[in-house]
Amino acid sequence: MTDLSLHILDIAENSINAGAKCIEINIIEDEIANKISIEIKDDGHGMEKEILDKITDPFVTTRTTRRVGLGIPLLKQAVELCNGGLKIESEKGIGTKLIIWMELFHIDRQPLGNVMETILTLAISEKIFNLIFSHNKNGNEFRIDLDEFKELTSQIGIGTNEFLIFLKKYLEKEYNNFKTK
Repeated sequence: MTDLSLHILDIAENSINAGAKCIEINIIEDEIANKISIEIKDDGHGMEKEILDKITDPFVTTRTTRRVGLGIPLLKQAVELCNGGLKIESEKGIGTKLIIWMELFHIDRQPLGNVMETILTLAISEKIFNLIFSHNKNGNEFRIDLDEFKELTSQIGIGTNEFLIFLKKYLEKEYNNFKTK
């Protein structure tokens, strides 16, 4: 994967496939501390300890469509390359939380990528869930709760092209303004 937003999308899609009804994605950038961290938390099925203990092994996967699972191992490699780490907590029936951290200005750090497109991709998922996204950069925060956003735009109709166009325009204006601060 070429950027962090693709890793975020991969992990969030795993959460959706695990039956999550709510996914929280938090990005924190701190230029003074030279640190970026990303937390993805869900209320999905969670993992059994046996799977959790082996989750960074590319030859361990719960998928039946293929025998390898490269998402988390590649993410672990990417963050460790930048003096960071990865931690996963999961409890069967409760959910999963993945946290990564690394040096923000490390020469080998993958770019954050197009987070806005990741949010839009998740928003058009056929499975019903709530997405809470926040991005904190040097104390400034952008936050969107898709359930709250859907209530504000209920006259448009969830899942329609009009809703997605409205969401995209909102993100282009508000999230892009946030990123330039």
